[in-house]
Amino acid sequence: MRLSVLDAFESTWSNARSTFGDGTPETGAQFDGSAKLTQLQNSVSTAAPDGRWTGPASSAYGAANQDHGRVLGQMAGLDQRLGAAIDQSAQVIATGRQNLDAVRNWVMAAAASVPPGPNRDQMLLPIVKKGLSRISDVVSRSNGDLTKIGDQIRLIGHEYEALGDQRFAPKQDTGPDLQNI
Repeated sequence: MRLSVLDAFESTWSNARSTFGDGTPETGAQFDGSAKLTQLQNSVSTAAPDGRWTGPASSAYGAANQDHGRVLGQMAGLDQRLGAAIDQSAQVIATGRQNLDAVRNWVMAAAASVPPGPNRDQMLLPIVKKGLSRISDVVSRSNGDLTKIGDQIRLIGHEYEALGDQRFAPKQDTGPDLQNI
């Protein structure tokens, strides 16, 4: 059985469409814990030493408390950015799907105007060629957008890692290292 150019277009469109998956794209809401982190930041700030407690221990506690609050605030900001980036990726997927569907609809509508006959495939060729070019554009644009978003997410990941290196109190001298004696 010989495939028509329209069948070949359908196959290519179907493969391109499957790269965008099925179902509703996940949003970033499940990754954005910024509200809880901001609440924790506010709670930490209320635990700062007040005028009833003074001295070196109070100052050290106050500095560590302030650092904890700062890190919680930074984590809240990172969570918001991560959620927004995932929302952007979901939008790219949804838009890509819509654009691919629009290309298919355009090709099918244009093909419906081509009369049957021995030269039908020849007459469909420019329509299919333009449709394939549009599919390529949609996939390339979506891929480029998702690559940029992926770069943003990797940067956010590095920023999370940097927060893991925080020290909230001076390193304590634990005495001699007895294992190396």
